[in-house]
Amino acid sequence: MKNKLIILILFILTITLTSGCSNYRELNNLAIITGVAIDKSDDKYELSFLIANSPKAQTSSKEGEATTTVFSGKGDTLIEAANLIDNKSPKQLYYGHINVVVISEEVAREGFLKIADWLLRNPETRKQFYLIQAKDTKAKNILKIVEPLESFPSQSIASLIESNITAQSISSSIKYSPFIEKILDKGFDPMLPSISIEGKVKKGSTEKNTEKTEPETYLKLDDTAIFREDKLVGYINKKESQAVNLLTDNATEIRYEFKYNGNNLVFISNKVNNKTKVKDFNSIDVKVQGNGYLGEVDGKISLQKPSTVEKIEKELNKSIKKQLEKTLTKVKDEYKSDILGYGNKIYVKYPKQWDKIENRWNDKYLQKLKVNIDVDMTIESAGSLIRTIEEVRK
Repeated sequence: MKNKLIILILFILTITLTSGCSNYRELNNLAIITGVAIDKSDDKYELSFLIANSPKAQTSSKEGEATTTVFSGKGDTLIEAANLIDNKSPKQLYYGHINVVVISEEVAREGFLKIADWLLRNPETRKQFYLIQAKDTKAKNILKIVEPLESFPSQSIASLIESNITAQSISSSIKYSPFIEKILDKGFDPMLPSISIEGKVKKGSTEKNTEKTEPETYLKLDDTAIFREDKLVGYINKKESQAVNLLTDNATEIRYEFKYNGNNLVFISNKVNNKTKVKDFNSIDVKVQGNGYLGEVDGKISLQKPSTVEKIEKELNKSIKKQLEKTLTKVKDEYKSDILGYGNKIYVKYPKQWDKIENRWNDKYLQKLKVNIDVDMTIESAGSLIRTIEEVRK
């Protein structure tokens, strides 16, 4: 609790003090950091910086070498590791343009608050960078992968997160400040998108990786990392991540795959909303509503009959409800994590009762909480094809 209070005070002070330009430095004298990776190695912190404008002069012209540079340093503290990187860099390190901070699984399982202090205290960081979890690889390897569509790996990561959230709602986007707020708030646990590497790191860290029509190595948005307070406890897959976004009213557009009479269908909607209401101290009602159309129908299904569309709609709602309930059970019972923020809603409505159970919420009362889920999705259109291609061929 003491650590949380210290972080909260620093968080407020840094947000207040970091606006404006405190000093001016020549751009040519700066090594601009666009990405940061935090690993553990030999019981020490290994800190890595992706430098946007400082490739080594003697190697930058060699064929196949990356135009960006990753500097790393080890230390018992992050400040010690950063000082070692500062000694290696020919230019002064500048933290004001950090776009992404990647943390390793080992660091995340030990607890994010252990590293939050260093990120908060630095007056140059804007605290608006993306946080992302490295999965099945070292965090610094993520910064090394060069991809064809963006100039720097840090931009690739940010674009990857944003596109998957907007297009499919299968991930979660969170920046540093909201992540800290959820750790410090009552009845909330945070989550982070994770990222992994498809291919070999060595091949992906050179400019040759961008010269092929299909890169040999690329970054892939992976499962969503689930935290309990500030510690990583596990992952949920993309379909479960979509379910979480539906339950938390963070789904902008969904593409939901389901089956009807053995055929694969895809329901697409960009009009989804969630109404969550605390019924009483031990019960919450959740209603997920939306409308959309069938974007894909795989099979011989006649969509001309309203009765058929009604049956498909019923199966769609049944499938979504089952997925929401399955995901809810995994998160609150298996991981004992309240990423849905139900504890916070109960705290707001019953603050006195909450004070008595707060310390046992995740371990005991969260599992006892009854969540009543109702799904009401409407199929307004069958898409551009009233009769599927398979049906026409009959």
